[in-house]
Amino acid sequence: MHRKKVYRSIRKHARGIRQNVSVSIFFEEEEIHSFRTHVKKLRALFHWLGDAKKPLSPSFKEIYHISGELRDIQVVLKNMEERKEDHPFFTAWLRDNAGRLQQLWDDTYDPAVIRRLQTSLERPELKKPTARRLRSFFHKRVGKIESIVYLPAPADDDLHDIRKELKDMYFVYTWGKKNDCAKKDDPTPDQLKDLGEECGLFNDRRTALGLLAAYIQQEQQPGARQAAEQLQQKWEQERLEHRRELLQRLRSFVEEK
Repeated sequence: MHRKKVYRSIRKHARGIRQNVSVSIFFEEEEIHSFRTHVKKLRALFHWLGDAKKPLSPSFKEIYHISGELRDIQVVLKNMEERKEDHPFFTAWLRDNAGRLQQLWDDTYDPAVIRRLQTSLERPELKKPTARRLRSFFHKRVGKIESIVYLPAPADDDLHDIRKELKDMYFVYTWGKKNDCAKKDDPTPDQLKDLGEECGLFNDRRTALGLLAAYIQQEQQPGARQAAEQLQQKWEQERLEHRRELLQRLRSFVEEK
């Protein structure tokens, strides 16, 4: 029975992927976020129960990567607006790049890629979802996180990998609670969600700094460049402070588990 439930979940996410990319306003923030969330949930279930064969083809990963770059720009623009950080030259550069990525998506996207994905997910080879398998999945990923957070100086890319592990655990654990693989009153999903969101905020700042550095490198106007460098200094200070706090939270999480 549990295996049938996970098949239904996988087919649901496959339909969600197709529905999001089929709408005429796909480049809206909500549509891209929904598309990427369906992919992440699908991938998490395969990380938990799948075999060595990967569910996402290279052609699908290509368009998924484009959507991720576009999503990064949308997040930076939204955060700058909410924080009232005014830099018209940088925001114009970001919007130009968003337009370039939208065109790249149009040039790259082929509906056949989504149809092939749906076909491949009709009846994939999966292990049976059980409470024991859920606990094993969880503890292995906690072990991976532990191996990173106690390094002398974990790289930012390592912290981004932790975010992926937390999301996988959160999606799988949430599925498990709904389908009797975990206790209904288990607080673990809420803990994973909160910590994953904290990692997400850190990664958003890291991504913003990467985009800002790329902009500064090509900016020729001295005034605009100086303003961008001042913003870069502010963001870098925030990143360092957030990094220290995040590592403390991650170490506490590992110690509790």
